[in-house]
This record gives sequence, C-alpha cells and structure tokens, in this order.
Amino acid sequence: MVNRKLTREQWEELENQYGRTPAVSDPEGVPGEHFRLIALLNRFGFHPMSKQEAMQLADQLLSAGWNEEEPE
Repeated sequence: MVNRKLTREQWEELENQYGRTPAVSDPEGVPGEHFRLIALLNRFGFHPMSKQEAMQLADQLLSAGWNEEEPE
C-alpha cells in the first residue's frame, strides 16, 4: 500500500495518463503509454520496475486520493 498521497495537480495528471494507458499491451493501441505512465510515476518519486507494477501503483495512488495540504 502507498504511504503518501499526491498533490491534487499530480493526482489529476496521473488520472489522465492512467486513463490513456491500456490494462495490457495492445498492439493496436497507442504505443508508449505504459512508458509515459512509468516516467510520470518516476517524476513523482515512485519507481515501478514493470508495466504491471506501474499500473498497480497508479491504481493505489488514485484510490488514495490527493493531499489537501499544499507542500512546503
């Protein structure tokens, strides 16, 4: 389970990317969406090691909601 929440801006950015990322690699889908998701998670300080782990992590972060407090 994830032990921290994203900011609202991060959460919205992740939600947008997660919505564009197919659950499994689709040869007819847009290539690279999983890599964009992984890069976004890396930028937020998370480091998934696979496409599946990135999808699970994104799902957990989105389920946790966002932090109402502004970061210092």
